Formats: sequence, structure tokens, C-alpha cells
Amino acid sequence: MKSSIGFRLNLLFVFLVTAVLSVSGVLTYLSTRQQLEQQYAEARQAVQQRIRTNLPLPIWNLDLALLQQNLMAELIPPVTRIAVYEDSGKLLAAQGELPEESSASEPIDIPLSLQQFNQRHALGHARVWLSRERIEAQLRTQIWNRVAEILALDAVLVVVLSLGLRLLVLRPLGTLKNALGLAAEHQGGEESLTLLTERQDEFGEVVRSFNRIAQRLAQDVEKGRQAEAEIRLAYDNLKQAQATLMQSEKLAALGGLVAGIAHEINTPVGITLTCASLLNDKTRQLARQMDAGQIKKSDVQGYVQTASESVELIQVNAERAAHLVQSFKQVAVDQMSEARREFDLAGYLQEVIASLRPKFKHSPVTVTIDCPEKIRLDSYPGALAQIITNLLVNSLTHAFDEGQPGQVTIRARQADGTITLEFADDGKGIPPENLNRVFTPFFTTRRSAGGSGLGLHIVYNIVTGRLGGQLQVDSKPNEGTRFTLHFPAVAPPVSEGKG
Repeated sequence: MKSSIGFRLNLLFVFLVTAVLSVSGVLTYLSTRQQLEQQYAEARQAVQQRIRTNLPLPIWNLDLALLQQNLMAELIPPVTRIAVYEDSGKLLAAQGELPEESSASEPIDIPLSLQQFNQRHALGHARVWLSRERIEAQLRTQIWNRVAEILALDAVLVVVLSLGLRLLVLRPLGTLKNALGLAAEHQGGEESLTLLTERQDEFGEVVRSFNRIAQRLAQDVEKGRQAEAEIRLAYDNLKQAQATLMQSEKLAALGGLVAGIAHEINTPVGITLTCASLLNDKTRQLARQMDAGQIKKSDVQGYVQTASESVELIQVNAERAAHLVQSFKQVAVDQMSEARREFDLAGYLQEVIASLRPKFKHSPVTVTIDCPEKIRLDSYPGALAQIITNLLVNSLTHAFDEGQPGQVTIRARQADGTITLEFADDGKGIPPENLNRVFTPFFTTRRSAGGSGLGLHIVYNIVTGRLGGQLQVDSKPNEGTRFTLHFPAVAPPVSEGKG
């Protein structure tokens, strides 16, 4: 009986209805109690106000009749008794029965005074007993009404569900169970199943679906073998496509670097050409003045000032262009050759960020490098450049909305021959459901914006393979993201790595 569907469904629905009604009753009880308590507090405050206003004058005038009338007027619920005492403690007047100690009464003392001729006179105090019996009675009534309501609904629900389940579900289900049992034992259950297939309800659909499943099972087994062979072939093709896409991602990053550096060099080169043209014009003008014998001291001084400023601008911008070209040349060669060499970490990080500056110089995102001097690596600078490039592009793409200010910090430390490199931003962070998938190939939340889902996968492969290190990611929504790289200062031989 207890294992039957009908019993369990009845029990479940009764439990759910009881729980819902109980929660509703508790909420109603709390709401009603709050309202009654508020009304009680308001009545209490009103009583105190009226007593402070109405009693002092009769006491001052020794008008006991008026005092008794005022006390009688205040004997309305929740007030059950009022007693007025002089300063000496002598009872002056009282109305109402003194409540028992076990009753739900609350006595309060109210000082009484009168303002006369800018002087306040203390007259004694009034003790008022307030009864909470009305509140408790209403709450008890509400509880019993809710209990009766729950019991009545549970009883009706059990009766209706029992009849409905028996007629609509349990009886046809029993027939289906018996028919399937006979069919499984080859004892004529097929005829019973055939009868059930004529039903135009869920049970008929179940039997018809069961027959179709039995007919298609053999076909599905054969199709499964063929699908397995196709999946193996698709997996091999996918691995080849992944390798091709990774190489394309690398070349695309290098192409973007070339375009950015070319755009960046335009500014210092343009300034240099402008200054050279200006200096040429001023020189020709001075020469003409000298040939005409009209040169003056002020002309020479103006020419010298212009020449000095132009030469200074030409030198500064030429050095800037040369620095950009040198940074781009070193980073580009490293990324394409993947050669191993010794290099200074702090200086190389500066070169990589300088080559990437066109990607973020027009955005309110600032990049800060915190790396001590004299950290020397015997490793693969091209791999490190690709890691920083992919992480920075990932932050600019995902961590910050367009026009949103932000901070990216690259921090490096060395201890016992191990480099700890942290790449952190203060952007939007990574949702918890995506945190374990960021290094999965082809996983991206910005595919519509051109994301391939390979950037962080490439970073993971480079760190754990070529650099022989480890990579961790920590992030919380709206608290930024931090990638932590641990790798040896001396990279392992290629045979010990993973790629």
C-alpha cells in the first residue's frame, strides 16, 4: 500500500498543500500579530498622551469628581485599571479592577505635572494597566481557523485525488502492467497490449512508443556502429582543424601587431617630417634675407629658436619611432622563430606592452608593470610575448565594456628559480559557471564578436608545455580576474615539455 503510486501521490499532495497553507498561515499570523502590536502600541501611546493632558488640572484643582470622570472615560480596551498617586505614594483616585498577577496585563507609570506661570509642578503619577488578552484571543482564533482550514482541505484533497487517480491512472496502469508482464512471459500479453494501443490517451501512447522502440532497437545498434566510425574520423579532422586554427590565431595576432605598430609609427614620423619641412622653409627664408642684405638680429634669433625646437622634436620623435621599431622587431622575431635565449624579464615585458600599446591607447584602460630589475630568464621570449598578448586581448575584449575605465597589472616575482607572473584586471570577472571552461578549446562568450575561443587555450598549452609551468585563474563577478603563472626561470628542454 505504502509503495503504490496513488498512496505516494496523495501523501505528496497532502504534504505540499499542508506546507503551503502552513507557510501562508504563519505569514498571516505574523502579519496580524504585527498589526495588532502596532494598534496596541498606538493605543498605549494615546492613553499616555491623554492622561498627561486630562489629569493634571483636576488634581491641581483638587476636583476629585472630575478626576474620577476622566479616569472612567479612559477605561476602554486595552486599559483595565487606572490609579492616580500623589508624590507621597498615597492613592488619590482609581477606576477599574486590579488584574491578577497571572493575567496578560502590562502596568505603566506616567508622571503627572502641570505648567503654571513658567514653572512646572510635579503632581504625582498615574499607573495604568493595559491588557493584551484581546491580542492573544484574536491570534488564538486565527490559529484554530487555519488548522481547521488545513484539515478540511487535506481531507477533500485525499478523497478527490484517490478517486481521480484510481479511475484515470491506477486502473489503466494496472492493466498495462499485467499486459506487459504477460507479453514478457509470452503468455498472450500481446493481445492485451494490442487492446491498449487503441486507447487515445497517454497509456496508448506509451504502448505504441514501446512497440516502436522495440522495432527500432536493432536498427539503432547498427547505426551506432556506423556513428562510432564517423565520430572517430570527425575527431581526427577536429584535431587537425584545431592545430590549423591555433596557427591562424598566432598569425592573426602578429598581423594585428604589425598594423598597430604601423599606425603608431605614423605619429612620430609625421611630426618629424613636419618639423623638417618647417626647418627647411625657415632656412630658405633666412638665406633669401642674407642674399638681399636685409637680415636682422631678430631674424637670426627667431631662426635659431625655430631650428632648436625643430631639431629637438625631430630627435625625440625619431628616437620614439626607432624604439617602436626595435620593440616590434624583437617581439615579432621572437613570436615567429620561437627561439630560446637569455633575456631580462622586466625589459622584455616593457617591449611587449609597448608593441601592444596601439590596442589600448585610445581606451581608458591603463597597463602597469611591477617587475624587479635583474630577473634573467633562459627561456622562450616569443612564447612569453604570445602569453601576454593573448591575456591582454582577452581582458580588453571580455573584462571591460566599451569606454569603461580599468586597470591591468602585470606583476612578476622570482623565488628559488621559479618565476611567478600575475596578470590581473579589475573588470567584470568571469561567471562561476564559466570559470572551469575558460581554457577549453573553442569556448567563448563573444563568438558573435569574432572570438575563436582559442586565446586562453593557447596560453594554457604554452605555459604547461613549452615553459614547463602551471597556470591558475581566480575570478569573481564584478571583482576582476587574476591569471597566475608559475614557471622555471630556466625552461626545460623541448623533450621534457609537452610541445
